[in-house]
Amino acid sequence: MNDPLIERLADAVRDTGHPVTDTDRADLAAFLPLTREYAGTSGIVFDDTRALALAVHALAFVRRVRAAEHLDALDDQLAAETAPGRMDAVRTLIDTYCAPHGFHAHRTEVLLLALHFETAAQIAQQPTPQA
Repeated sequence: MNDPLIERLADAVRDTGHPVTDTDRADLAAFLPLTREYAGTSGIVFDDTRALALAVHALAFVRRVRAAEHLDALDDQLAAETAPGRMDAVRTLIDTYCAPHGFHAHRTEVLLLALHFETAAQIAQQPTPQA
């Protein structure tokens, strides 16, 4: 079965120089369920915009794993913007995906993914405007 989020992502990047490949689809089909599981157990709900942003990040991430590429370090102070335990939980999520690929993601990958979850959690906590 096709994952609707992967299809939305493929549609969004179709006309770029790097459309979604079959390999990307397979890797995303392995990685995105891990993100959904963590979001579900953490009570985090992604709206459509945040879900697509997460999928775009996931696409770049799985490609970096395949290419054994690492991102440059970010200011560690950004980790202070995440909920307690989020960095450790996201590290576990990333390690679960990376282990079979023989890849160890640097802290930057963990931080960037954790910030996606943090943003979604904070948006969900904002009060909705009354009509």
